[in-house]
Amino acid sequence: MPLIWPGGRGRNVLDSGCPYYNTYKTQDGQYMAVGALEPQFYAALIKGLDLEGAELPHQMELPKWGVLAASFQEKFESKTQAEWVEIFGKLDACVTPVLSFDEAAAHPHNKERGMFIDVPDGIPEPSPSPKLSANPSDPSTKIPKLGEHTESILKSLGYDEDETARLLKEEVVRLSFKSLYTIVYYTFHINYYILLLNYTYIIYKYIA
Repeated sequence: MPLIWPGGRGRNVLDSGCPYYNTYKTQDGQYMAVGALEPQFYAALIKGLDLEGAELPHQMELPKWGVLAASFQEKFESKTQAEWVEIFGKLDACVTPVLSFDEAAAHPHNKERGMFIDVPDGIPEPSPSPKLSANPSDPSTKIPKLGEHTESILKSLGYDEDETARLLKEEVVRLSFKSLYTIVYYTFHINYYILLLNYTYIIYKYIA
């Protein structure tokens, strides 16, 4: 793949070395992402940047990619991100805004496609993909509390109320966060002592 990876880090097509596959800072300190690899997208990029007719290096002239990148950066810094979104929204150039997570969740395209799920008392989460029209997903956003289903699980396994009460009383099972804390606490200490014994054995063998 000599064309894709012709040089070291930061000098290749897909690792920021390519001027038309990179991100550029805008006038307001935001960024635009450019992925115009194919000739038709590159032509649309040049049109959107109003560089048609300008004396630019050829798209595939690798030794002059730095010159091309500088020209693109100068252009992108002349307008705000919103202005570039308006321009490239009318062109098929593979040029899009770089958004924060909150901005991505609120973006009209993502909302129309249902790309995020609103979680009660939490932050939005990406929804399952791909989107299937015949079998649409319906993920539950209700997050169970630790131990919430302990009793119902025991019932499904055949335990009656008296047996369940006994198991809870004897702390064989629990309904609280304490059970998880206990598991983590003892797991950590058991692993710690195993590691300590291993090091002791290694030191003993080395000295012996």
